[in-house]
Amino acid sequence: MNPNKGFLILLLALAIPAALIFDYMALPAYNFGSFGFWVLLGIAVAVLVSIIAMLLSIRRSVAIGAISGLAIVGIAILLSAGSWLIWPGNDGKYARLMPLTEKDTTAFLSEFSDSTLKDFVGDKLFLPTIDKELSVKTAQGKLGQYGAQFSMNEEIFTAVSVTRNGGLSVVRVSPLDYSGLLVALSLKSKGTIGYIEVDQTSGEGKLVQTSGGMKFTPGAVFSHDLMRHVRFNHRSALLGAFSFEIDDSGKPWWIIPALKRTIGLFGGTDSAGIIMVDPVTGDIARYAVGEEPQWVDRVIPTDTLQTQAHDALSLAGGWLNRVFGQKSGVFQLSDGYNYEFSDGAGKGNTWFVSGVTSPNEADQTLAGFMMINTKTKEARRYSVAGITEMRAMEIAQSDERVKAQALSATWPILTEVGGEPAYFMFLKNDVQRQRFVYLDAATGQRVAMGETIEKSKADFARLSGSKIQGGEPSAIISGTVFRVRTSPQDNTTTFLLVGSPELLYSADSALSNGIRFLEPGDKVEVSYRESSATPGRRFVTALKNTNVGE
Repeated sequence: MNPNKGFLILLLALAIPAALIFDYMALPAYNFGSFGFWVLLGIAVAVLVSIIAMLLSIRRSVAIGAISGLAIVGIAILLSAGSWLIWPGNDGKYARLMPLTEKDTTAFLSEFSDSTLKDFVGDKLFLPTIDKELSVKTAQGKLGQYGAQFSMNEEIFTAVSVTRNGGLSVVRVSPLDYSGLLVALSLKSKGTIGYIEVDQTSGEGKLVQTSGGMKFTPGAVFSHDLMRHVRFNHRSALLGAFSFEIDDSGKPWWIIPALKRTIGLFGGTDSAGIIMVDPVTGDIARYAVGEEPQWVDRVIPTDTLQTQAHDALSLAGGWLNRVFGQKSGVFQLSDGYNYEFSDGAGKGNTWFVSGVTSPNEADQTLAGFMMINTKTKEARRYSVAGITEMRAMEIAQSDERVKAQALSATWPILTEVGGEPAYFMFLKNDVQRQRFVYLDAATGQRVAMGETIEKSKADFARLSGSKIQGGEPSAIISGTVFRVRTSPQDNTTTFLLVGSPELLYSADSALSNGIRFLEPGDKVEVSYRESSATPGRRFVTALKNTNVGE
């Protein structure tokens, strides 16, 4: 036998199975927008050219094949230049990937509030009373008898909004996966037991057993491996990091973002819709942008939102201005972020929220903050001045009451209290939540703490007095209650008085029994404050209700 032919047969015997194994394990997308595909293509070209060169008895056929494969990868690198930020015109393209709607403090105060009812104004914010770390501890305690077979992945612990009992609830959900390879092999046909849910308001956790078992998970084997299952059904799709969600009925789903490149070959990553997988049956459905089911919360990956927001904030003056110039008009996101959930227009919305600061790391002032809808990519930039979230945490943790118990603060949520921007957070130890905190966002000088949200908010109102930016001193009015509504989520009462239906009064129910038992027709004497930033709203500092004997 010709030695070259023998070597050719050996090469084929090794190369073909190796390529198939690599494809099965690495699962590259057959897409020119994936650099991994170019590497796979380079390997295939190297083997093919080597074989052809051997058949033609060309010397150094293997070397020629290797050079050909490297040339394919080199072509990809050269073509990637069209995606570089310094390529003429690309900085503007990157800056425009996320259109920003500029809004002022007045818009923020009227659109997002934790002390108003959605019947009257804007969206209604839902403030969590437990964070991810405490939720993990709660969830781990719910495994019970299944702890040896299944485990939860702390990285896949998605906060989602669900509609229950006619209202919106926010929960964290984490799928249970196999604890090891042998368990996955033995339970392949049964699947995992279900998922764990932790309510972000009550802090209660529960194990939800899924009928039929969740057979398609990241820890499953062979064709039941989640990513392999998706990839073999969508070979050319560029995929983002998957998340786990439940619909309003509690049925679990995997949500895998589909991505596209919009600038050159590898740049300008943007959403191309989602791929949904039923973890029980493995059924797959792909939805274009805007066509996904209404209950889905996470359509666009968080890292994509962060990248686009960073470019939108920093590239308006071009890349030279951002890197080498005076950095005029250059801003960046804060070091951390949070999610806020609002109930507006009859549906839940999930928002990625982060402060906006200057690129100067020593600068602890807030230039505004951004809220980005994780489904629609609607991006709002509010020009709210004040201190950064990190500084707010430092102030809360420096309080002597906090130091004595060695408590740590959660990442703050910017909200509206009494007509001004305020940070909401809570303090915790390694085991449980200890105190709720409201802190004025403007200066951080007013720190209100309480064992409940109601007590903390009442303390904040006491500290604030008439110290609202653009506000007026307290005033007193007497009248008869015309309409009244109570928000059970944060124990806030909102009412109108006879003769002035255009004026909305907001009161913390903890201020007095007269507010707790307020009804239409009650005669009241109201002390209130107003802010020019929120015309038509009055914030109650005290209330006497003659009908209950005050």
